[in-house]
Amino acid sequence: MDHGLAEERAGSESGASKALLASVIIMGVLIVLGLVVLVGTIVHRATHSQKASVFVAADSAQTRIALPLGGEEHVESVVPRSDGTLAVTLQSGDGARILLWSPEGGRIVGELDLGKPAQP
Repeated sequence: MDHGLAEERAGSESGASKALLASVIIMGVLIVLGLVVLVGTIVHRATHSQKASVFVAADSAQTRIALPLGGEEHVESVVPRSDGTLAVTLQSGDGARILLWSPEGGRIVGELDLGKPAQP
């Protein structure tokens, strides 16, 4: 009778070994899926090449501009804009002006005359 009992124990698996086997199978599937994603990404990037963004350093040459200042005008502020131009505010006793200066072109591309301030 002991002989039959020993054969049953040898053929049965414990709960821990079943869990270990399931873990090994799941990890194997995850490794295969990871490799498929990795190879797919490499192939996609190789076949769909994008232009690399290149950082271009600013030219070391300085640009000079002679602002057309009136008699009592002075530069009040310089503000960079999103389109690359600079908004230069000129203030005088007669009012204010805003000049749009393009550093790339080295020229004034626009002017806004604000006139005299209102007298209270």
